[in-house]
Amino acid sequence: MRRLLLVIGIFWIVAGCASPTQPTDSGGAVTLHLADWGGASADTNMNRFQQEVDAEWARIHPNIRIELEHIPGSGEYVPKLLTSIVAHTEPDMVSLDASSAAIFIENNALKDLAPFAKAESFDEGVYYPNVLGLAKRGDQLFALPADFTPMMLYYNKRLFDKAGIPYPSDGWTWEEFLQTCRKLTIASAGSHRPSQYGFIFDNWMPGWIMWLWQAGGDVLSPDGKRSVGYLDSTEAANAVRFFTDIVKERLAPSLSETASQGVDLFSAGKVAMKISGHWSIVGFKASETIHLEDVGVVSLPRKKKRITVMYEMGYAMTRGCKHPKEAWEYIKFLSGAFVQRKRAELGIGISAHRAIAEERRHTNPLEPVFLDNVQYAVPPWGARVENYAQVEDIGKEMVDEILIGNKPVELALHEAAKRIQAEVGTP
Repeated sequence: MRRLLLVIGIFWIVAGCASPTQPTDSGGAVTLHLADWGGASADTNMNRFQQEVDAEWARIHPNIRIELEHIPGSGEYVPKLLTSIVAHTEPDMVSLDASSAAIFIENNALKDLAPFAKAESFDEGVYYPNVLGLAKRGDQLFALPADFTPMMLYYNKRLFDKAGIPYPSDGWTWEEFLQTCRKLTIASAGSHRPSQYGFIFDNWMPGWIMWLWQAGGDVLSPDGKRSVGYLDSTEAANAVRFFTDIVKERLAPSLSETASQGVDLFSAGKVAMKISGHWSIVGFKASETIHLEDVGVVSLPRKKKRITVMYEMGYAMTRGCKHPKEAWEYIKFLSGAFVQRKRAELGIGISAHRAIAEERRHTNPLEPVFLDNVQYAVPPWGARVENYAQVEDIGKEMVDEILIGNKPVELALHEAAKRIQAEVGTP
């Protein structure tokens, strides 16, 4: 990956010496190519959404044809696009995920949309500013947002009711969360494994970096160039110790137990609380073991401050786009009111368009809580640091070493901080 990024960097240094492509209107039939992750969907609702979007676009722009390129697997998406950029075979537009946005932005692979927006007095104010800001660099704008989600804590109301425990509320603390986990963990006679856990811990950085932020720690320095002194700080160590101790105390299943189950332990009623995004609502609606009315959602328990991480998807124009004016029209369309309303109906995320998101405030009992927590959501490091994938991998290995290898927290953090610092480029 690092070698590929170097090739791209050299390529765009050369490309930067040439005159930038100016927006032009071909005046005739045009075909635009948009890359997206995932294969052909078997989801009836998703297929219906795409058909409605295609039909509306064809109605208003009959001379601009759109060809979608589905790249299966998010793990293949970024490498394949980077390779196409080097080979000058990139699509005109790409779906841009918050976790990998920096790879494309920092390597000069995307066209700045700000001149297009300025030329027609495009209203950026319709979007949540912290969502739009994921793809901004100063006055430059590299994508328009589609949808997003803050990471929140879901809880099983039935398990709380059965235990006679009040539902958690905004403003609850780490200590209250810990005590709730203990009350909802039920021992199993004749087995070292509880029959019910208070919480489920997923070892991926999107699921635990918020604990560090809440404690005043972080994986990287504010400029994203250092990890030593941050990931191995006292604040970060306190946070990592807190969530790993929950697993060690058997208030959450072990990593191996979670991996071996093959089912969603939360939906199966074996776990009382879990951290996830808005997309889980879709699963609850379709589940045969849990119903949406049995689920509550609340902000994450807080330590020093109230904060969570946000994940977002938007649309960007590649620097090599052959028809930039037409591509801008399509990106506006995808981020505009018609598509935003249709996308919001899928329930996967929250509309980045504030008014449309508010239209859906009362469509389900969980929506108001999500909307009220948007203001506390901040971008992942992947939106700002191009080597985030490696940073995330090192973080996962670090937690594995603590939970599986029994490595002391401070030592694991110190070693991981040095490895991450080598990746982000500051010795």
